[in-house]
Parts: sequence; structure tokens; C-alpha cells
Amino acid sequence: MNNFLKRPIAHRGLFDNINIVENTLASFNNAIDNDYAIELDVVMSKDHEAIVFHDYDLKRLANKDIQIKNLTSQELRDILLLDTDSSIPTLDEVLYAVNGKTPLMIEIKSGNHPFIEERLTEILKSYDGPVCVKSFDINTIMWFKTNAPFIKYGLIGSNLDININELKDLNIDFLSYDIKFINDAIVTEAKNKKIPIVAWTINSIEKFKEAHVKADNIIFEKIDLSNLLK
Repeated sequence: MNNFLKRPIAHRGLFDNINIVENTLASFNNAIDNDYAIELDVVMSKDHEAIVFHDYDLKRLANKDIQIKNLTSQELRDILLLDTDSSIPTLDEVLYAVNGKTPLMIEIKSGNHPFIEERLTEILKSYDGPVCVKSFDINTIMWFKTNAPFIKYGLIGSNLDININELKDLNIDFLSYDIKFINDAIVTEAKNKKIPIVAWTINSIEKFKEAHVKADNIIFEKIDLSNLLK
């Protein structure tokens, strides 16, 4: 996991949702240009393609009341986001663009996507760059433990109702935890077991300072880190 602890991780790439939209090739290229790692989200399209997008529908970023799962990857590719030239990329397109230039942390949006773990594993088998996956869904974590232990994987937590023995049984490579609950006992216990802690989402100086002391790395957005990292 060392690759994911060396530089801050840009949440959905480096974006402002004005000129550069989250989870797009533009936001990922911007993160690379500024020497950050990248966090992104993956959902499934109607034709079972891995799509890089956070929401389950297009309301917020395209003003369309349509579920992602009801459109094919090509139909999604034709939709422009927030009046920019950026469209919704597939994971394959993102991997080709990033090409190992920076570490990639992929959040799996599970829910109503029953084939997402299999599809993601199939795609990542041929990728040579540093990559890991994570999810709130313990069933997804157990799937990777059983079926794809060669991929680094972590659990996302926010006020988790889990004990250290249950956490150890998942055999995770890292714990991605909500900064608002960074003082939870499970975080302390995980740190004692040498499980790296990646805090999210750091969007203020106050949160940065707390995470700098209590976590091994951060996932950040909407905050200028250039002076803070000196």
C-alpha cells in the first residue's frame, strides 16, 4: 500500500465542477499534472460496462432524470456534463489515460450492480499501474478476499459498527474512514494492527490538520494543499 500513502489522493480527480467536472478525464489529468493520486467511483451501465461516475442517476451532473443502469456505455458517453465538453468515461478509458502515472483508488458503488466485482476484476487484471479498490459494502470486500486477493482492497467506514476481530477477518489492506469519526475506537484498533488509515473527505484546513495527525493519508477536494504540504 506504500504507493497510496506517499501523496494526497484527489477525490474524483482534481475538479471544480465549473470548468473541470468530477470523475472525468479532465479531472484525472489535472490531478496527474499536480502530482496527486486519484480516487474515482465505478458503477455499471445497462450493457454491464464499468462506468466512472459517482451517482446512480444523471440529475446532478447532466440534469436528466435517468438511471445510469438504464443506459448503455455508448449512450452515456454521448452525454456532456455541466455544460462542458467532458463526458462520462468508462474505466477502460480512464486506465488507458492514466497508464500508471499515479495510483488509482477505485470506489465500487455496489447496490443494484450484481456483476460489478467480476467486471472490475476482469478489467484490472491487465492494468500494470498501482491500483486498489474499496467499498462500504462488506459483501463486496468479502468477494475480493475470496475471489481476487491479488487486488489491494479496503473498507470504507463512517461510524462503523464492527469490532477489530471482524475487521481482521476481512484481511483489508487499508481502512478509508470519515474524518468526522476519526476518533472511533475501531480506527485506533486498526492503527494498532498496522492497518493504514486513509481519511475522507478533507475539504478544510481544520480537517487537514486533524487528518495529518491521525491518518496515514487523505482523500481531499476543494482545498488548496500547495501551502499546507510545504
